[in-house]
Amino acid sequence: MPAFFDLPSFFRRVSNPLLQRFFTDRPAFTGFDWAVASARKIEPILQRFNAMTPKERGEAFQVFRRAESLASSMGTQVLIEASRDKGGGMAAKLAAMNNAYDRAFWMCLEHPDVIDGARTLARIESLPKRMWESRQGLPVRQLEATNDIKSELSRQIIEMFQPEQFRGEHCVVEHVQREGGIDCFFAYPADYSDEREGYDLEGHFERTHWNPAFKIVFAYHSADGSLDIYAQGGTKIRCRLAHIFARAVLGADQDLKLPELDCFDLEVLKDPNLTFPTNAADRIVLVRIQSIKLKFHGSKPAVIEISIDGHRREGSIHAAIADKFCEIHASLATATVASVVLQAFFQTPEGKDRSSSFRISSPSFCDLEDSPEEQVLRGYLPVWGIQKNANSVATTA
Repeated sequence: MPAFFDLPSFFRRVSNPLLQRFFTDRPAFTGFDWAVASARKIEPILQRFNAMTPKERGEAFQVFRRAESLASSMGTQVLIEASRDKGGGMAAKLAAMNNAYDRAFWMCLEHPDVIDGARTLARIESLPKRMWESRQGLPVRQLEATNDIKSELSRQIIEMFQPEQFRGEHCVVEHVQREGGIDCFFAYPADYSDEREGYDLEGHFERTHWNPAFKIVFAYHSADGSLDIYAQGGTKIRCRLAHIFARAVLGADQDLKLPELDCFDLEVLKDPNLTFPTNAADRIVLVRIQSIKLKFHGSKPAVIEISIDGHRREGSIHAAIADKFCEIHASLATATVASVVLQAFFQTPEGKDRSSSFRISSPSFCDLEDSPEEQVLRGYLPVWGIQKNANSVATTA
């Protein structure tokens, strides 16, 4: 369902010079005195806006909504990434603007061709992490995403969904190359037909039959031959899609080695003397368990989660367990570890602490992503004895 759009709030957040630039050629704003309008006094702008024709208002709303969808810190990041080919110090220009709304709206006006790519990247960041998985061991190569490759990927996805689920009759595939040599392929297979109700730009009510699309994302890391996959439907669906990608895009003539289901050994975290050794060059000053979820078995099974204050470096999860648990009721020996949140404190060049937390769940989920810090932490999981098979991790893209 589309998010509610608050026009007065949008006008308050965007600076007057940008609004003036957008409305300058609209007849309804001819002779408008922008000096009488401000963030606290938007009524004059709203009055002129309401005097525009329905078609003009509809076209303006489309621009405003596109800008608002990227009016956040994450939106600024993907705008910078999507516009990296523009040059001209785009990151510095955006950073100098008043707020995220100005940055997104300015890009809509100055570089509208960037917006679709930025919104696609934003959708990647917002996809549910639990539906991402990773596969290792693919051929390592630099890709050229030709139309033939995208067509072949589309054809094989259609062949997978059409005969079994009676959907996926059509499938568009798009490609975006992200920083760090990550090639993202977005597939949009047609879902089951549906009916929607609404109004066109002229205000006419209509019912339309259409086929919505569902999303599949492949993120191929050319540096190490790993593939992150987003798709609904569980591990079996994502495994089949990994094979399809290997054949259609990489030309692999043999099946992938599928990961073991049991990738993490969280039981080692029950040891209160467990240490988390790190390299001094990574500037990690502390790693600890911030929270732990314990699953108790037997005649009265239960799941208990214990957390410590993540804003303070002081505190130990095992000290909290020893303090809160009575031996007659429960002990770690009678429980298995279902999931944990690990917290790492990095020291900035200015000597300040910055923490990063991530969740690991048994048997094979970890929500570390691909920022430089998260890549460093991902590399320590085998070192700490948590990751049993470094080539078999379900993780986020």
